[in-house]
Amino acid sequence: MALGLAATVTVLLSMQTAAATPDSEAHDAITAAWQAAGGDGSPLGPPKGDVHPAGVGFAQDFAGGTIFFTPETGAKALFGAILEKYESMGGAATSGLGFPSSDEVPGLVPDSRVAILSGADNPVIYWTAEHGAHVVRGPMNAAWDKLGSSTGALGVPVDDENYDGAVVTQKFSAGALSFDGATRTFTTVPPELAAQLADLQVQLDPTAAIDQAWRATGGASGSLGAKQGDQYVVGSDGAGQDFVRGKVYFAPATGAYALDGDVLAKYESLGGPTGSDLGFPITGTADGAIAGSKFASFAADDDPVIFFSPDNGAFVVRSAMKAAWDKLDGASGKLGAPVGDQTVDGDVVSQKFTGGTVSWNQANNAFSTEPADLAPALAGLQIPGMNLPNGSTATTTGTGTETHWNWLWVLIPVAVLAVLGALAGAAMWWQRRRPAPSSARPPVAVPAPVSDDYDDDDEQWAHHEQLDHEGTVRLPSRYGRSSSFGAAPEAEALGQPLPEAPWLRYGEAEADNEPDDDDDADTAPTRVVTEEDLGTGRHAVGHGASATDSGAFGSSTPSRGFGSGQRSFGAGESAHPVMHLPLDDPYQQPDGYPIKANIGSGLYYTPQNALYDDTLAEIWFATEEAARLNGFTRAG
Repeated sequence: MALGLAATVTVLLSMQTAAATPDSEAHDAITAAWQAAGGDGSPLGPPKGDVHPAGVGFAQDFAGGTIFFTPETGAKALFGAILEKYESMGGAATSGLGFPSSDEVPGLVPDSRVAILSGADNPVIYWTAEHGAHVVRGPMNAAWDKLGSSTGALGVPVDDENYDGAVVTQKFSAGALSFDGATRTFTTVPPELAAQLADLQVQLDPTAAIDQAWRATGGASGSLGAKQGDQYVVGSDGAGQDFVRGKVYFAPATGAYALDGDVLAKYESLGGPTGSDLGFPITGTADGAIAGSKFASFAADDDPVIFFSPDNGAFVVRSAMKAAWDKLDGASGKLGAPVGDQTVDGDVVSQKFTGGTVSWNQANNAFSTEPADLAPALAGLQIPGMNLPNGSTATTTGTGTETHWNWLWVLIPVAVLAVLGALAGAAMWWQRRRPAPSSARPPVAVPAPVSDDYDDDDEQWAHHEQLDHEGTVRLPSRYGRSSSFGAAPEAEALGQPLPEAPWLRYGEAEADNEPDDDDDADTAPTRVVTEEDLGTGRHAVGHGASATDSGAFGSSTPSRGFGSGQRSFGAGESAHPVMHLPLDDPYQQPDGYPIKANIGSGLYYTPQNALYDDTLAEIWFATEEAARLNGFTRAG
């Protein structure tokens, strides 16, 4: 009976239907999960009402919890404080957390619970009896995971994320994390933890970035209000989202920022991110230096801002006018707020402010002001977007078509350097293609991860070499190859170099220089990992697969397709290497290497471990003995 229910759920999850209906896919999947959990006798208890729509999916309430369903995530259960937290933030409909992609299960620390959700910024809800339920998501989740999650240096979350401009901060039981979205850097409490995050690449995809900017304004109850309509494309690679009282614009080069009120109205009147020359916003709408004022900055090279004051309205200040205005302390200085946009009369650009007027002559890079005593402070001022040296003559006239120097003097050396670079690259390529002398080979060859740019003539060696990898973020398997948010790196990397390991010679034989032959692969009978072996949740403890286990409801997550894509050894190698580096997909098991090991934690995981499925393998081992010989400890 249990096997039949599991098969039913697996089929339902694999169906690519246009939409589920309460009396078909959703009803059947939820009922199967509830029955697999124990029905009326499970922690869920008896049903309370029928299956009903919830956001883009469905849900059914029970006496002890709720089961949520989408075709992509399957039927997953939440309970108690985690369910209350989820629903308090808008649940499946408006929270941006997505749907549960795992059942709620025990966490890694005693008296804790955790649920993983499908939102674009990789959220989890983590509950402890002492601190309650809190969401960890986006950059906070990436850094927390890098530092060991709940059992690491920071401990468990004690608060939700908080925002101060571009900086998001979250407190944990043993410290705090902050991420500056403008500089893309982390700071920590204690400060020494930040060094471990220096190479952590955090890239939010458009949806996650827009949601974060919206949350920074207070979400549905904040200045923007609730969402209106769907996300849409802006320009070639940007995105936008409308809200009741504003908009959020996103571009990969700038990030996502919220605009509202008169600043947004002015921006859109000029054409917005694609119709104006202001570019995308690089700050959200913020309070200005005088009472009631607002401003936002934009990405164009001449450093534009839109500044709004209640008495005068919203105007653009940019280029020479912006440089002079900033030099004279902006809206709080002697010039005050702008009262109009800049004007151009021949070579002279002028702009009026409440406290006077600034003019700039493009021909001689000279400022004049009203009152005149402000001008001396502007002598030799650098103009954003112009790159003029102090006291130099402007490179453009009023028509903007002439220059006083020849671009050919730049193009010629650039072309020469390009040719030299191509020649050097060709030489390096030829050098890599040359066969290495046999005397240079170490005792055991370690197969390199398979990737699009891997050359079959190349091999990576483990003996007396340090692997050169870029740092990445370890995330659960549902996030795919990408270890960061948004743009994926070329390949997953190890968190740190492989240790010098005597166990690499375990069962070794001297390798010859013959090329690898896939037909001669070692086919020693190593146990194949099955779906029944897989667990759930990288923040969760090991738990049994019994249908009555309160930590697992419904069917197991479908397999990722273990066992494909292994690079085999040549016929001349008589020994089966005991380890394997990750494949192009680090969650894909190389044939014959069922043991996952994580360098950062020092733990290894067998297929029977509940965390096996969601643990990132930094090294694969053929046997538990090989893992223990390298000093790894079996994960409980």
